[in-house]
Amino acid sequence: MAWVIGMNSIIERRQLPLLGPYVEPRSPTEKVLAKIWCHFLNVDTVGIKDSYEDLGGDSLLAAGIYVEIEEKFKVKVPPLMLAEARTIEQLASRIDELQQRKK
Repeated sequence: MAWVIGMNSIIERRQLPLLGPYVEPRSPTEKVLAKIWCHFLNVDTVGIKDSYEDLGGDSLLAAGIYVEIEEKFKVKVPPLMLAEARTIEQLASRIDELQQRKK
């Protein structure tokens, strides 16, 4: 059973229909992003298909996430990347592309 720990409560994941079924991070990029999101969004788990906004993400948190992504992956993140790539799956794909272009 997966749990989501928010600011004021602990909820069973299945009680949050917006998040859909949990899909575990598969690639190294997805795993690092999941840890970053868990830290900034103050949640216990994040699936690769969960939406940043549905998890409570906003533009203020995004600024910290961008800094962390740039530090961990050594890439420059375009300012609206989280608005366009709203899931870890999508974001990981974009980061992997940026890393490939750097080579």
